[in-house]
Amino acid sequence: MKKLIYIIFIFIISSNTYANDNYYIDIDYILNNSNLGKLIVNKLNNVNKNNLTDFKQKEIELKNLEKEISNKKNVVSEKDLNIEIDDLKRKILLFREEKNKRSKDFKDLRSNELSNFLEKITPIIENFMKENSIAIVFEKKNIFIAQSKYDITLQIIDLINKQFDD
Repeated sequence: MKKLIYIIFIFIISSNTYANDNYYIDIDYILNNSNLGKLIVNKLNNVNKNNLTDFKQKEIELKNLEKEISNKKNVVSEKDLNIEIDDLKRKILLFREEKNKRSKDFKDLRSNELSNFLEKITPIIENFMKENSIAIVFEKKNIFIAQSKYDITLQIIDLINKQFDD
């Protein structure tokens, strides 16, 4: 009987120890609320905003050119009209190619910036884990349910801000 009580006692202690060694962080929140993350988000937003503005302007120019050609239908010769239509098609094709290239470039930039961000914050998180004897840190979006006392997101943001204070 004593042996059974001892085993149950060990199980309870080890269960509590295991539960206390697992914490979680919200990487998206850290990205959007740490000083370093805000710089990255602002940079990406500016690049995306500039791309969208350029695309919108070029779309307007192409639509205006299309209307212009449409208005000339009955005025210019068929040969001249076909030349202008072919030119418009070429410009539309170039526009699509540029849009696809910029979209790919933006995705690559975003991927690189996020990778660099994670590279920079990982040592901070690892150091925090060592100092606080934390065995595992999970990403919040992969947690079904947990007590908020195991969320170390704000503590990590403070450390990141201290490390990368501008």
